[in-house]
Amino acid sequence: MLALGFVSPVSVLAATTPSLGAAATYSVLSSTYTNTTAGTTINGDVGFTTGPAVAPAGVHTNYGSSAPYATAGGDQNNALSSLASQACDFTFSSATDLSLLPQPLTAGVYCVTGAQSVGTAGITLGPGTYIFRSTGALNTVANSHVTGGNACNVFWTPSAATTLGANSSFLGTDIDAAGITVGSTVTWTGRALAFGGTVTTDTDTINTPS
Repeated sequence: MLALGFVSPVSVLAATTPSLGAAATYSVLSSTYTNTTAGTTINGDVGFTTGPAVAPAGVHTNYGSSAPYATAGGDQNNALSSLASQACDFTFSSATDLSLLPQPLTAGVYCVTGAQSVGTAGITLGPGTYIFRSTGALNTVANSHVTGGNACNVFWTPSAATTLGANSSFLGTDIDAAGITVGSTVTWTGRALAFGGTVTTDTDTINTPS
């Protein structure tokens, strides 16, 4: 089990949802997009320079590296800078399983030294903007769930790779150039933004929030 080292904030500040610009319409934004099996459905734009062996089903106005792919990559990085500049509301001094915290979580900026994870109990979000920032990886276990909240106002910015467990559900925009791997049969309302990195899917469903 991951250790918890929580430092309570003096006061809770308001997290702010950044503009995603051209990246807002992308469900997947990557350098390499890997999908080797049928069954993946993506409703949103799909950006890449190296494409999948099996194209996903679904509706995508933009597919591949044509415009606005490059602009979206720049806008992804601008959004990441905005998220990184916001002060921490909740600080954790070691790797943290967010599902062990009192639920529903309070909106704000969660700063984790080390990896952040979502365990079998899952997490529940309320209204407001959530930013989950860590110096390590983001991992969710199989059959876990992230529920509640508004997917447009939930952001994950790990410094290492993201791995979502099989048969799980996930919410929000994950900005992670270190790479995003989506396990089999994941339902995700949000965006996998890894411009310059790799996104891997496997019989998943990803819907871009509006």
